[in-house]
Amino acid sequence: MEESVPFNVLKHKMVPVHELLSDEETDKVLKRLKITRDQLPKIKDSDAAIKTLEKAMNRSIPEKSVVRIIRESQTSEVAEVYRLVIRG
Repeated sequence: MEESVPFNVLKHKMVPVHELLSDEETDKVLKRLKITRDQLPKIKDSDAAIKTLEKAMNRSIPEKSVVRIIRESQTSEVAEVYRLVIRG
């Protein structure tokens, strides 16, 4: 959690909601999607949204953690996507 983000990017209207999943939630998601953790799309731990989430939680987000991103969708009300946190 060395680098700091100058403002809370998660409060910007163009940035979707980011939530860190617990291990239990992650297991349920992976089972429902019938995939492994490593098959998820990736997000770097240096991403501004991850850095801001770490600051808000007052702790580092470990590598291999899973983040749920909730986006507004034009075809449905919301779209949930998942990202695996990697170093970068």
